[in-house]
Amino acid sequence: MNLVKLKLENFRAYENIEVTFDHQFNVIVGKNDVGKSTLLEALEIFFNNETIKLDVNDCNVYAAKKEVSIQASFSIDDKKYTIDTIPTDLTGEFLLDKEGLLSIKKTWDCSKDKITASSLKTFLVANYPEYFEVPLISEKITDLKKHLEKYADQIDVDVVKKNTSSEIRKAIYGCISFDSFSEREIPIDKEDGKKIWDSLRTDLPAFFLFRSDRENRDSDKEVQDPLKAITKTAISQLEDELNLIKNEIQQKALDIGRRTIEKLREMNPEIAEVLIPEMATKSWDSLFSFTFSADDGIPLNKRGSGVRRLILLNYFRAEAELQNSAVSKNIIYAIEEPETSQHPDWQIELVNSLIELSARQNTKVIITTHSPALASMANPEQIIFIYKEGSKVIVEGGADSNMDRVVATLGLMPNLETEAPLSGVKLALCLEGPTDIEFFYGISPIFGVDIKNDPKIMAIPLGGSTLQHWVNKSYLSKLNLYEVHIYDSDVEKYKQQVDVLNQKPRAWASQTKMFEIENYIHPQVIKSLYGLTDEEFFKTSANWQLNWGTFDVPRELAEFLKIKGRLGGAIKNSSEGKIKKYLNAEGAKLMTQDLFDELGASNEIKIWFEKIIEFRDL
Repeated sequence: MNLVKLKLENFRAYENIEVTFDHQFNVIVGKNDVGKSTLLEALEIFFNNETIKLDVNDCNVYAAKKEVSIQASFSIDDKKYTIDTIPTDLTGEFLLDKEGLLSIKKTWDCSKDKITASSLKTFLVANYPEYFEVPLISEKITDLKKHLEKYADQIDVDVVKKNTSSEIRKAIYGCISFDSFSEREIPIDKEDGKKIWDSLRTDLPAFFLFRSDRENRDSDKEVQDPLKAITKTAISQLEDELNLIKNEIQQKALDIGRRTIEKLREMNPEIAEVLIPEMATKSWDSLFSFTFSADDGIPLNKRGSGVRRLILLNYFRAEAELQNSAVSKNIIYAIEEPETSQHPDWQIELVNSLIELSARQNTKVIITTHSPALASMANPEQIIFIYKEGSKVIVEGGADSNMDRVVATLGLMPNLETEAPLSGVKLALCLEGPTDIEFFYGISPIFGVDIKNDPKIMAIPLGGSTLQHWVNKSYLSKLNLYEVHIYDSDVEKYKQQVDVLNQKPRAWASQTKMFEIENYIHPQVIKSLYGLTDEEFFKTSANWQLNWGTFDVPRELAEFLKIKGRLGGAIKNSSEGKIKKYLNAEGAKLMTQDLFDELGASNEIKIWFEKIIEFRDL
């Protein structure tokens, strides 16, 4: 399950809002006290209700009805959920909403003095056939049998398995052609609704909230949450096997209980008649406790907040390294202000790790931040922008229509990679990212220009889709400079941008003929940088010249070095992101004209630099 939307009604400052999440990385921005943390805390209440517990005071003060609702909507795969040993299809049971999402709504009655277990009601918001006054999943089996008899002239009701509600519903649905549907809230606290909720609940994503400010107590969640996350993450990777064991234990215990009652019936049938065998279970993570001990005797909760957050940082870094680890359950990491108590370099390291982590198939990351540097690393569509109009709080996704306001709220400034004073610049060399700039710095002396130190040339990372690149592009349009754009060929949308740019009188643009900039670094240079002595990485060594231009070099090299590292110890600069930085910063300096000739890239690169020099000197 992947979280797609969150809807809140009467929760704190939010009267009625809907938030749509990116499937990987999300950055919530807005001014102080506008409600950024409220979104994370609403999710914590929905998933866990542990770190944050709902209170009657969480109800919006202007609410006509003292009731809070938190609704989460999920995209689902074709997984079937078991009811009474029968696999049940959510689509076939009409249990998805109008958008085909699984929407679970929780409501709390806040009209009393405090929240109790009875205050909570849980529903499925389903686009259900209007044909049925009461959803069939809420009907008792005796009523379902009566429904079934109405269709005896259409189907052979005798072949329907009448001791199983899901089989009866399936037979009834098959008899009717539905022409009208409407969304309705189906309670899942009784009959098969409860059974399917019990099954769905185990498949919900694991949600971890890491808050920014904490008191220094033994129960300090900032200390505990990373440690709990370690335990829960480990359990999630073995959850299927553990649940099989749990189910087997339950069945065996219930069987013993039933046999005990049968024996009791021989001696006292009156007592036996009223006894029902039941078994309560605990969550797996309640059985395990993980911690870090310290030789110096100082408990973790007594150390500085920076140290505690540093442990959190490295938890995410460790998780990000496991790019291909098998995670059976979806995980959502929600981090409030990751910049708190961290050195700026570590802030960037943390967010890089989170972005890398969110690229995993089963992992979503949501952060709040005030830091322009951190927000700038997100794509505009990954921004969740919160602001107020009067007393009303508004939530919007990042889009062209609100980017100016987002940038102004963050105080984000252009990040122009140039050593020269801006007043003397004639040419903007626009490249995909900072590592591409390093590549051009390294090779430019070979082609008759020193880009890094030339006062007339400004190198700008402009080809990517991050918020920083949006700012740079917006700023560049106001400078009236000559422009040379060189982008990788691995991104399809760049072709359209190149065509548009080549229609401008003061611009020239091109895509690389090879896959990306890293392909312009000779394999022999890479072998030298990493001390490689074999040809395994280069596929078929005799024909590498024919294949090199199509390789995804950072990804292929990362996979190769990962295997090599397992065999012979850790290798520095071996993750995909670090490889890009290392090759462009160090490998480009080792390139020569002869090596470019061997790659068959000299003529292409000469054209790039001819345009750079031509535009610089206009």
